[in-house]
Amino acid sequence: MKILLINPITTEKGMYTSTPNLGLAYIASSLRNSGHKVDLFDGMKKGRIKRDIENRLRVSDYDAAGIQAYTCSVREAQETIAMIRALNPGAVTVAGGAHPSCDPENTLETLGSDYAFRGEGEEGFPKLLKKLEGDETVHFKDIPNLIWKTSEKTICNPLQTVQDIDATGLPAWDLIRPDEYPHAPIGGFVKNFPLATISCSRGCSHNCTYCANALIMGRKQRTRNCASILEEMKLLYHKYGAREFQIIDDCFTSNRSLAISVCKGIIENRLDVSISFPNGIRVESLDAELVQLLEKAGCYSLGLGIESGSQKIIDHMKRGQNLKTIQDKIRMIKNVSKIKLTGFFIVGYPKENERDIMDTIEMARDLPLSRAQFTVWMPVPGSEMTEKLKSEGKLADLQTNKVALQHVNYIPDQLTNNQFKRLLRKAYIRFYFRPKIIFGLLKEIHSVEHLKNILKRAAQSYFIK
Repeated sequence: MKILLINPITTEKGMYTSTPNLGLAYIASSLRNSGHKVDLFDGMKKGRIKRDIENRLRVSDYDAAGIQAYTCSVREAQETIAMIRALNPGAVTVAGGAHPSCDPENTLETLGSDYAFRGEGEEGFPKLLKKLEGDETVHFKDIPNLIWKTSEKTICNPLQTVQDIDATGLPAWDLIRPDEYPHAPIGGFVKNFPLATISCSRGCSHNCTYCANALIMGRKQRTRNCASILEEMKLLYHKYGAREFQIIDDCFTSNRSLAISVCKGIIENRLDVSISFPNGIRVESLDAELVQLLEKAGCYSLGLGIESGSQKIIDHMKRGQNLKTIQDKIRMIKNVSKIKLTGFFIVGYPKENERDIMDTIEMARDLPLSRAQFTVWMPVPGSEMTEKLKSEGKLADLQTNKVALQHVNYIPDQLTNNQFKRLLRKAYIRFYFRPKIIFGLLKEIHSVEHLKNILKRAAQSYFIK
């Protein structure tokens, strides 16, 4: 079959992060392994606009289309599915991604697709196509993670994780070449371009109340084979010219043996690359030996999941962390390395008051951080806190397109809207309006395009809606 995979969010929407789409590239590889021909349209590549999707559909007939849907891009997914029905009416539409994973029962009705997948789709999507091709040995009820409907109801097959995440092979990098993306990386700053994002593991065993990742990747951490990771890095370095790897795992350093093996492999293969961890890692997983090995392999930047300067809030988030330990670990990193540190903080968490947020601001200033990201709490569907507020009737007016970093969707009970936005602006002013921070950031600007994206990020963070 001929398949088109689509990320309908385009750069014209004003997104300030744009990196190679690993999710679609892994799906592309799994479909190719089953003999299908795959095209991929990622709207986050340079210069892409909505009309490009329409043009692609007009010139080619596809048997099926896979549409990636985040909660903030439900509208774009709906429009794309409607466009496919109008221009390529014979194509089967299949939705996947974060939103179907977090709201599976309503996905088919909300998006209007024929089918959907929650969680990982590498095993299920090829089986669905096999069923649609007429293979009577395949039954809908046996297809992993499939969301489908009968004449009477929508059925969500049990959530299963891919146990051998090396089985699919490497993502289809020929469809998501690193040089085809804008200078708009995760975290805003990088050391070198082109950059490539790499996933070395899936799943997270933690129970943070603000996160719904377990509904997508499961709670058990599954790691790739070190040889496969190094094979991918060498491919990216030698064939696609990648000079920075952004490792996007949530728990890379939690598997110490894997982290050490990957670092030693990079060194032994003489890959002259810079390495960063923009998604944030668990601070308590680091020790001096591991930090120094990371630096030797090329790591110059670590994102650290701190989240709050209030132990009360940390406990309510079920982070399982002690602030004193976090502070000691961060100072250890600065003592044994020159790695730049970015602290990730959540503000506007439902149980916060003004004192809690001020504690977070002051902690960010006191720690030896080069950057701080103050993220507004998002009511991610499926997360423990979101579902609790829904049950209390406090998110009745939630609009899916506003579940994004640049929108305030909920104000804690002990704060007013004006108070909260004032505190958020204060966080950025107090942290960034210091000479050492400003000069440090200026040194990291690589191009006019990069500068424009940094300014866009800053404006969206400061002038929050």
